[in-house]
Amino acid sequence: MAYQIKVTIRDIEPPVWRRLKVPASVTFHQLHRIIQVAFGWLDYHLYKFEFEDAVVVEEDPDFSIEELYGEDLLHFEPEETPISELFDHYDSCVYEYDFGDGWEHDIVVEKRLKETKRNAVPVCLGGERHRPPEDVGGPGGYQEFVETIRDKDNPERDDMLSWAQKDTRGRLFDPEYFHLEEVNRRLLYVLQDTRESAEELLMSDRGLTGALEFGWFEPYVQVGPEKYTWERIGDLLSWLDEGVTVTIRVTPPDDRRRPRRQK
Repeated sequence: MAYQIKVTIRDIEPPVWRRLKVPASVTFHQLHRIIQVAFGWLDYHLYKFEFEDAVVVEEDPDFSIEELYGEDLLHFEPEETPISELFDHYDSCVYEYDFGDGWEHDIVVEKRLKETKRNAVPVCLGGERHRPPEDVGGPGGYQEFVETIRDKDNPERDDMLSWAQKDTRGRLFDPEYFHLEEVNRRLLYVLQDTRESAEELLMSDRGLTGALEFGWFEPYVQVGPEKYTWERIGDLLSWLDEGVTVTIRVTPPDDRRRPRRQK
């Protein structure tokens, strides 16, 4: 089984939204990762899912669930609870990311789909606009940010655009930017690539070892059935701790007569 859901960030006009198809078997933590990738969030803040009479959130070491949310709400652990446990009974919930900026996302279950191989991988079906920069200060701060970057006479414009490059992988920030294929390329491996898998692959004795191939728009390393593009390798490295030593070593192919790639 799978769900078609629409996720919309609250309090932003025009709206920033994504329509997603997600397998019913994923946990709420995995759904969190899917939403992070679909919107391009950087995933370094806390999160929760709130339903009418339930909350899905990691336990706080300093406060009990009852102290934070009251005694009437049922509590579920995000890494242990499949989304079907609640989405089979509820048609909507609120996903909040970053309790400081308070980015609330309305999630609406639009369809419940049959189990097929095509529904086993999360897919973005559509969307509009770029999400706000991390740490911009919530909806109010984002409105001020957009007004600043759209005013070419504002002395803070260049600094704001430079600061927001952390959220665009170096592109000039455009509130209207959305690229469906780019989102789906990253969703292909969102359920596979975790901190644990990154450490197991990149910090093993063998490391990332495979054949260098050249795709249509970027090189990649072929490891068995898996393709590791530069983008994917960068995402895996981001799971590791800053300061680790990275070694890149290339072994020439056995067939020395293989033609060289022309630049």
